[in-house]
Amino acid sequence: MEHEEVQVEAAYSDLSQGEGKKTDAATPPSPPASLSRMLAGVFTPMRTIWMFVIVNLLNYLDRGIIPGAPNQFQAFIHHTLEVPHSVESTYLGLLQSVFVASFSIAVVVAGNYVHWYPPFKVMAAGLGIWCIAVCISGVAKPMQSFGVLIFGRALSGVGEASFQCIAPAFIQDYAPQGQQVLYLGIFFSSITVGTAGGYAYSAIISTSESYGWSWAFYLEGLMMAPFVFICWLLPYRLQHDGSEVDVEDRGEKSKSQAGQSRGMSLWTEVHTIMNNNLFIVISLGYAAYCAVLAGLSTFGPTFFQGLQLFNDEKSASLHFSAIVGLAGLIGTPVGGYLSDKLAGGNASRADVLKTCLRIMSVSSTFGLIFAIAAAYCRERYTFLGFMGTAIMMLFLPTGCCTMAVMEAVPTEMRASAVALNILIMHILGDVPSPVAVGALKDWLAPHCNTKTIGGQEVLNPECVEDEHGLRLTLVICLGWLAWTVFFWTLPLVFPEACGQPATLDENQLEESKPLLNVTAADSDKQAMGLGSRKGTDSEI
Repeated sequence: MEHEEVQVEAAYSDLSQGEGKKTDAATPPSPPASLSRMLAGVFTPMRTIWMFVIVNLLNYLDRGIIPGAPNQFQAFIHHTLEVPHSVESTYLGLLQSVFVASFSIAVVVAGNYVHWYPPFKVMAAGLGIWCIAVCISGVAKPMQSFGVLIFGRALSGVGEASFQCIAPAFIQDYAPQGQQVLYLGIFFSSITVGTAGGYAYSAIISTSESYGWSWAFYLEGLMMAPFVFICWLLPYRLQHDGSEVDVEDRGEKSKSQAGQSRGMSLWTEVHTIMNNNLFIVISLGYAAYCAVLAGLSTFGPTFFQGLQLFNDEKSASLHFSAIVGLAGLIGTPVGGYLSDKLAGGNASRADVLKTCLRIMSVSSTFGLIFAIAAAYCRERYTFLGFMGTAIMMLFLPTGCCTMAVMEAVPTEMRASAVALNILIMHILGDVPSPVAVGALKDWLAPHCNTKTIGGQEVLNPECVEDEHGLRLTLVICLGWLAWTVFFWTLPLVFPEACGQPATLDENQLEESKPLLNVTAADSDKQAMGLGSRKGTDSEI
């Protein structure tokens, strides 16, 4: 607890210096600074990590709304665009793809912004945009406008971007020593729990006669609003982010010139990271991994219902959300725990990286085996057992993958590395996958679309005639995991070719000198042991 209080004092010191203000006993802090200090006393680094888990859960709750009620959204697409039922799935996939496309572009910019602006300010601005975006998505229903809905989904991707690239680096810096991957696993477990909760949340609200899917968006926006305020006021920073560095110029500190020279350029970061072979193979494997999960999450309930495992959309969505949520809740933190345990508390970067890669390779291999076995099961509970095991194996390496990305690149470039990893993953995974799987399903199983019966939108009863085509679609989607196994095993088989954990070379150090120069207060903090990977168990 005492260590946490010292961290808060250091963070507040950064806040005062960043604002160019001096505080002493005779001059009380200004109300904003005083409020920030009080809030930092409540939201200590460990509590902030747990807050991130909740925020991430809300982010992924949002991502589960559309796939959680596919019949409702396909009916909306049919009525607003007046397209044939046979192409509804393609437009449904487009809604998911436009979100991740905008997210992919914005996340790279946000990753570099941490060198120029306080990271929590960048995060809060993004979450504020996200709140506005989900409200726009909700308004699309009463307006009966597909264009408004697709704009809202694109804007929400922009809003979420800053949070997703800053939070993992913060956790690596502030989680207890030897437990970083565990806490990354806990953080990423909110992805699966949030997405699964989004299916159930959407299935219940979207099919409600009193509310409908627009309220699913409104309510999550209201739940996120307090966290925007909290993040805006918290003064924490990342190790070597450069966001609070002052620069001496002509004998005095110039904040305006500090803003021009305290960070590395976006091009320099992108060029350095993209020339890292280890980063590339990890990211390509992750892209294939997320392509499968995106296709499965978008059309999972349709597969469940169309393969005659469940009789209605609500039952299919609830069962799918249950196995995904349970698998993620178990698999993601267990993978983080195993990584920390096998690597040891004082492991080097190379040891942490090698341990993460081994878990990634083994778990993805078993995930592929169980997933293909599930696709050929015809009995409900056997299918759920195999599919649940497959999904759990696939969630085991979630925290390991992000840790491997951060350990593969220079420490100063972690946020941008996470951002570029997300960009590659989306360009080669999330963005094309829902559209491709939707188009493949429309081609191989053209009768597995929606149909109005008794005034309700339900799965076409003729889908039973296309069971073989629907099963083949599922097998092709799951079989793409073979690429993940290949790329994540490659560094273990050819470690010299794929490279080792990187550091900045002398030329990059010279170029980024303003980024790495620290003030006297920063040096004092380093001497006090506050430089990186801070945090204790006392707040848990």
